[in-house]
Amino acid sequence: MVLRPGSVQTVFPELETLSPVIQLERDLGADWRSLKTAAEETQTVLFELDQLVSGKASADSSVVVTGSLGRKEYTKGSDLDWILLVDGAGDARDQQTFLEIDRAIDAAERFKKPGREGTFGKLAFSQPMIHHIGGEEDSNSNTTRRILLLLEAVSIGESRAFERVRKGILLRYLQEDRGLFQRDHSNRIRWVPLFLLNDLARYWRTMTVDFAYKQFDRGNKGYALRSVKLGISRKLMFASGLLACFWCDPEISGIPAPQPRVQNLIASLNEFLSWTPLERLALFFSKHLADAREGDFLRQTALALFGAYDGFIEMLNTPEVRDHLEKLPPEQVHTDPIFKNARAIRSQFRQAVHDMFLDNRSPLYTLTIDKGVF
Repeated sequence: MVLRPGSVQTVFPELETLSPVIQLERDLGADWRSLKTAAEETQTVLFELDQLVSGKASADSSVVVTGSLGRKEYTKGSDLDWILLVDGAGDARDQQTFLEIDRAIDAAERFKKPGREGTFGKLAFSQPMIHHIGGEEDSNSNTTRRILLLLEAVSIGESRAFERVRKGILLRYLQEDRGLFQRDHSNRIRWVPLFLLNDLARYWRTMTVDFAYKQFDRGNKGYALRSVKLGISRKLMFASGLLACFWCDPEISGIPAPQPRVQNLIASLNEFLSWTPLERLALFFSKHLADAREGDFLRQTALALFGAYDGFIEMLNTPEVRDHLEKLPPEQVHTDPIFKNARAIRSQFRQAVHDMFLDNRSPLYTLTIDKGVF
């Protein structure tokens, strides 16, 4: 059967027929075998998790995984970032459900625990994610859960709570965006949701600041690996969110303009966000490759971007390389050959993302300058 993106069922589409990344790879005549290997391993792991948690969540809760599993990039050494998301009245049974799931995951002895910040491996409620956007109550953990729920999340098993919360978050962003669908000085409708875009940009900057904080807090432990991840997988997440906002514009998506109503845009956004970050970028490139003026430029940009990301995944999936970077002291990074290679991959990815959004040959250039920068 054809399965829907965004839940455990749709992370398992037939890779050869449904993945936009596979389709783009074929169109470009490329070979991104590390991406395919990681996507296949993701399928295996999520099926295992589905067996562990099956039947434990209720109609008011969903087991949600993010990080490498949410991006279809599970590799050796990946953390298991998960929450039990509750969307409903408080109930003591939710804690019991959480503990039961937590014990089942621990007993499997298969998964690496989430980071020590305490954002994941927790019981989490929908109300703060939806209602505390900005202000003092919007903690780093709350912002992280909310943004990742939109950009790189997969529900396992019972998905109704997950689907309601994601739509609820989008509704909050769009309803309070007073300029949405208004016409500008050139009589063009503004389709780009700026409240959402600004929160995504805020989160990206928070990640860069937190990188410096963790460097200080952890005494530089893991610096080299975290530096590479920040410049590649974290940057991908932000780029894919920025693209999601721009995809609302019919000129970018190529989809006929719907009636300018919040619910219509929520439906479109929710569908696009149900793909993984890398799949969103693949959809964009595939859409615009045929353009006679932009096609060659975008073809080279896509090859550079996805080629770099494939190299990044290969690096993470090589235990001795990952372990070396995790233990490498900061004072040795400038002379270490393994880090030099990782830095070259990071630089290639950075330049490709820059070209995708900020080169004037890109369809995204004007929106990036007008909405993403100023």
